Amino acid sequence: MTKDRTNKSNYKSPSTGEYCTCAQYIAEIMCTRMAQKENEGTQAYKFWNTKKWKKTYSYQVILANRLAKKYDCAAIVKAINSKELSHVYSLGYPNIDGIISKYQNIVESQKPTESTIVVQEKPKSRSTSFGKKSSLQRLRGLDGKEKEDQ
Repeated sequence: MTKDRTNKSNYKSPSTGEYCTCAQYIAEIMCTRMAQKENEGTQAYKFWNTKKWKKTYSYQVILANRLAKKYDCAAIVKAINSKELSHVYSLGYPNIDGIISKYQNIVESQKPTESTIVVQEKPKSRSTSFGKKSSLQRLRGLDGKEKEDQ
């Protein structure tokens, strides 16, 4: 857990408020669900250091890392917070891959498509006006600056 946000640690831990990785965040959500199921109330500060939750938390982190290799973290978090997986208390659930892949497709469709920006090598030259001269052009002509520019 880090106090500063980094590329890897961009989720806020529900129990400590510090930044954590995607796998740690998902594992915390699952452990909190287990605690609520067992009527233990809210989790303690850094609950994963306690004897009861150490194995469970580390196992959930391992499973979350396996899922993070296959799917986008945003898709996993969306799937876990959905109604379809509200009854799931472990990431070892056999049907979790199918549900997360469905949310992966949703996340990919919501991402904006990349557009390429064309940079011109040479800026366009200003077009010369045909017809009558403007009042500014006449004044420049009187001052003699028109000859200096050319």
